Amino acid sequence: MNLNFTSIQKGVALLRRLSFIALFGLLVAGCGSQNRDKLNANDLHFAAFYADYLARSGVANEEAAPSSTALTAAGLDTLFARHKLDQKTFDARLQAYSRNPELWRKVLQEVRRNLDEQKQ
Repeated sequence: MNLNFTSIQKGVALLRRLSFIALFGLLVAGCGSQNRDKLNANDLHFAAFYADYLARSGVANEEAAPSSTALTAAGLDTLFARHKLDQKTFDARLQAYSRNPELWRKVLQEVRRNLDEQKQ
């Protein structure tokens, strides 16, 4: 009976350790997922470009009817140069956002903040 009691104590101690490790792992994973969707410098850079694009193309003007004229190719090239962005980087960011809708939502919120600052 004494040997059996010792085995139970060891089992309980092991379960406590495993519970602690599992709890710690969940906390680390939870913190990691919150930080994963924060905007990094590339996201902020993209949001600044996209806000500028929307403002220049007339899409962001709420008072006026939406403009049906898009930027010309030369105008878009100028905008890319102004923001030190190229088509390849732009496309890569769009692909990343298409895989992460929550991050895309946060980028769009930043775009809205940028547009609101431009109005002031």
